[in-house]
Amino acid sequence: MTSDYRRMPAINRRINEIDPDKDIRIRLTGIVLESGTGKIVLDDSTGRAEIVSEESVKTGDAVRAFCRVFSSETGYELRAEIIQHMPGLDMPLYNKIFHK
Repeated sequence: MTSDYRRMPAINRRINEIDPDKDIRIRLTGIVLESGTGKIVLDDSTGRAEIVSEESVKTGDAVRAFCRVFSSETGYELRAEIIQHMPGLDMPLYNKIFHK
């Protein structure tokens, strides 16, 4: 039995590139600046984004966040589907290789 449902791919984005009018699912890679009840704040060196998430992460952790993008009156809201922990990630090297 096959399903006709296909999930949109999560496009790799920098925080300053997020476009709530075009983006549906994105993935962001960065360092967690804040972690609280139901949200995290992620920094990828181009900006900071608040992400709604129930995932347990610590401040200073390197993570990749797969998110849904929803338009809002103040811009957009990001809701995490998956938070992938990336211990040992060298962010300056990652940025140099993937975001020239």
